[in-house]
Amino acid sequence: MKYIQALPLAASLAAAQMSVMSLAPQPSSGPMTHTVRVGGLKPVATGMAPNLGYSPEAITANVGDMVLFEFFQKNHTVTQSTFAEPCKKMDGGMDSGFMPNPEGKPGVTWNMTVETTDALWFYCKQQNGIHCGVGMVFSINAKFDGDKTMAQFKNLAIQKNGTGELANIQQVNPAAQAAPSTVTVQAGGGGAAGAAATGTATGTGALASATVAQGQGTDGAGNVCTCQCLCGVNSFPGSAAVNSFGGFAGMIQ
Repeated sequence: MKYIQALPLAASLAAAQMSVMSLAPQPSSGPMTHTVRVGGLKPVATGMAPNLGYSPEAITANVGDMVLFEFFQKNHTVTQSTFAEPCKKMDGGMDSGFMPNPEGKPGVTWNMTVETTDALWFYCKQQNGIHCGVGMVFSINAKFDGDKTMAQFKNLAIQKNGTGELANIQQVNPAAQAAPSTVTVQAGGGGAAGAAATGTATGTGALASATVAQGQGTDGAGNVCTCQCLCGVNSFPGSAAVNSFGGFAGMIQ
């Protein structure tokens, strides 16, 4: 009887041992892939603006892990630098090169394999480092505290290469109203030929009027640009634009 009673006890001990074994740490399944979004657009009060950053901007990775960069609007790079020179390409460093994607379509990617546990530093070299100067930087295995942290790297990039002029690069909102501007236009009809009339453009009044719409944004290649557009009304000189399309014939200079 004692032998028969020992069997359930042995079975219970075996079951307990199997339960403990199932809670033990499981071996790693292999290298991981870390996905990082580069650029893109973000909503702002005046419409949509370029997102000059990486998301996430810092990761922790093991040797053998892959980092997959997905590029969105409009044209950015992943370029390796040093901590001391955040916006300058490191000699022999990794570089994705420019990866244009004006429409933000999926599938524009570049990847790298992590080969060290040391901290790795990267930036976007668009516009000679202007994107870097507004904080478009990225790190792998940077410290969270102490010396040479990600926060220190980002602040150093802004201090060394920031201009303060493009920190809020935004696309022009098509619905925005242009502010009145003082312009000079060539008046025609009802007065002396070739008389010049200068006034504040409001869209009303006896004088020929116009507005100058100024804007700042990026072109199809992702480069920063500014523009001015003169919009308004004026009397056409006699015979101008006859049998023509697009404006005063022969008056483009």
